[in-house]
Amino acid sequence: MIDAEKIAKVRLIRSENVGVATFSALLARFGSAQEALIHLPDFARLGGRKRPLNVCSESAATAEIDRLYNAGGEMLFKDDADYPALLKTLPDAPPVLSILGNKALFNSPSVAVVGTRNATINGRTIARTIANDLVKSGHTVVSGLAVGIDAAAHEGALFNATKKASTVAVLGTGLNIPYPAQNRKLYDEIREKGLLVSEYALDTKPQPANFPHRNRIISGIACGLVVIEATLRSGSLITANRALEQGKEVFAVPATPTDERAKGVNHLIKTGAPLVESADDIIAHLTGLPMLSLNEAAERETVENPVETLEQNELSADDLLKQLDGTPTDLDALIRETGLPAPAISVLLVELELAGRIERLPGNKIIRISTGQ
Repeated sequence: MIDAEKIAKVRLIRSENVGVATFSALLARFGSAQEALIHLPDFARLGGRKRPLNVCSESAATAEIDRLYNAGGEMLFKDDADYPALLKTLPDAPPVLSILGNKALFNSPSVAVVGTRNATINGRTIARTIANDLVKSGHTVVSGLAVGIDAAAHEGALFNATKKASTVAVLGTGLNIPYPAQNRKLYDEIREKGLLVSEYALDTKPQPANFPHRNRIISGIACGLVVIEATLRSGSLITANRALEQGKEVFAVPATPTDERAKGVNHLIKTGAPLVESADDIIAHLTGLPMLSLNEAAERETVENPVETLEQNELSADDLLKQLDGTPTDLDALIRETGLPAPAISVLLVELELAGRIERLPGNKIIRISTGQ
């Protein structure tokens, strides 16, 4: 039976306006999710919220856990031993993952394969071939279950799937919602022979903002990321940028310069991404990379306590809000301009996020989204 603290963690991350950064800051301040839940409404009020915060109930959290378990799945928490090791080292790793399938795949070396939805026949063939060969070499292939390159990569990986090497699909929906619907059969095959993963609550329907956000998980699980066909303004390049931010190797398969779908991958190559044409090329690069030691991983995972007492702050949440507008602001720039220490800024951002007045964006950026509630 799941313990009370883990139920509290589910409640906290499922509560209104609580993102990964706010979840981490609240845990750092109060020491436990159970204690953080007690103080959640107070923090929202300090941030300027007028109406009550929608806090996930214990019954709702327990019901979600039970539904997932009854479907054959489970929840992994960031402090669990079987949580994905590389993902765990990242500061924006999801506190809770819902999974369905073979979690032992997290123990195999993995490579993410992504690309355009509007893929060419050649692009899909390359994706299938690379994925198939990666699995045959003992690697698991990670992608996002989208049509096009993602689907082709999953298909290629499933062709020679084993219990130790297969494919992982990271969803931008609740774990029980196959998306897109045309990939339902593929979803079922991955559930049987691979692993389905989502940070979102069951029944979460497709939302445009969820897909770029989940991309950090695709790259975070993997040792490296391969891009096959992508335009310059595509989700695949967002994933590539997240991978680079995470310190991962990004590879690109070259394509015909006259095709718009080549411009993104060719841009990656021109800016330093290794050109690869096969799984052997990818593996050769990865095996030449230094591995992160356990001590180094632990050091990356350990973050300085981001919270100080409110009395130490020289600005109120309202004062900090005045420094923000509808343009994304870099967190480092905010710290530099206000002159406040990072822990003090973190407290105020927690208050403002809970109040629904700011939103955290990828790349440590913050944007003002309202004048208060």
